[in-house]
Amino acid sequence: MFDFESVSHLNGYIKQSLQDNPYLAEFSVVGEISQYTVSARDHAYFSIKDDQSVINCVIFSRNRSALKIDPQIGMKVKVTGGLDYYSAGGKLQMIATNIEDKGAGDLHEQFNKLFKKLQDEGLFDGSHKKAIPILPRRIGVVTSQSGKVISDIVNTIRKRNPHHDILLYPASVQGELCPPEVISGIKYFNENKNVDVIIVARGGGSYEELFCFNDEGIARAVYASEIPVISAIGHEPDYTIIDYVADVRAATPTAAGEMVIASYADQTKEIDNLALNLDIAINQFIDSRRKALDVYKNHKALHSPAFYAREQLAVVNGLKNQLDALSSRFVKQAQSEVNEVKVRLDALNPNNVLNRGYSYVCNSKGKAVESAKSVKKGDNVSIVLADGTLLTEIKDISIKTDGGSEDA
Repeated sequence: MFDFESVSHLNGYIKQSLQDNPYLAEFSVVGEISQYTVSARDHAYFSIKDDQSVINCVIFSRNRSALKIDPQIGMKVKVTGGLDYYSAGGKLQMIATNIEDKGAGDLHEQFNKLFKKLQDEGLFDGSHKKAIPILPRRIGVVTSQSGKVISDIVNTIRKRNPHHDILLYPASVQGELCPPEVISGIKYFNENKNVDVIIVARGGGSYEELFCFNDEGIARAVYASEIPVISAIGHEPDYTIIDYVADVRAATPTAAGEMVIASYADQTKEIDNLALNLDIAINQFIDSRRKALDVYKNHKALHSPAFYAREQLAVVNGLKNQLDALSSRFVKQAQSEVNEVKVRLDALNPNNVLNRGYSYVCNSKGKAVESAKSVKKGDNVSIVLADGTLLTEIKDISIKTDGGSEDA
């Protein structure tokens, strides 16, 4: 066994061994970009991974400016370069000289497929979003029971308003256990109805570490939740599927704590303002009613009851005059119509015809004789005149024809 004198000696040996290995001096490797940041000096620091491993990389500005692509998280790329070991920090990284596009990465492709599926089903629609209650009595949090996230949320809520309860459901926020435990937490709060709002949170991390929140089961549990859900995964640039399904997305866990409950001081100020506005409104209402009472108090009807009676009598007389006028107009119109009918009836009265010198003949039964053919010689008939009736016997009958007259 070889004994190294110090850590520096060991790290120096590792660095020299890597430099002496011809396979690691220059090579290429295919992986998916999971992190990518550009420094102020235009160097790019990123990592590439597969389903089991990850390696940190850097490409300096002189080589980055010659790239034919714009690297993005989720891209599948072929990276060319060599290994370097930073002995002072004990860190291994790949110094890249070129990056070539190899299409979408596996995780990125999984994300896009699930995103499109859930979007087509309407899980991201704003119409399904529930409002966050203004004053939740109890707040449920699904996150790891250890770490900074839960303490940040608790401290933020306590500082803003210490009069609210916080209930933690411990859950893994990374790896294979994350989806089932987060789903279990959401279902627990919904089944027990013991909180008014749920926060699902975890701190920042790599794309791979946050990828467990791109889970279809978590998305459907959030969508089915009857209790409003706030997602607080990672930091501002980090977006996962749960962020699109949740009723509200918070950029960070701390932001979720600020969002879920209003500041006690702000609430007190708002209540004071409302109380002031209410007081002003009540005083204005009282003043308006007092003015109305003053008007009624000075009304003549209160000082002289006969005044009100005279006012009402004037109204009655006015209505009577209107009724009389309408009645007179109606009678005159009716009389005019009666006179018109009388004139028409007079014109049809047979006595008026007799007065003009006409007469008519009746047989012995009193029926009018309408034709010379309806009587015969020797019949007794009556001739009706305007002032009397003549009784006579038919001596002769002359029938009128087209050619003249002939005896019957």
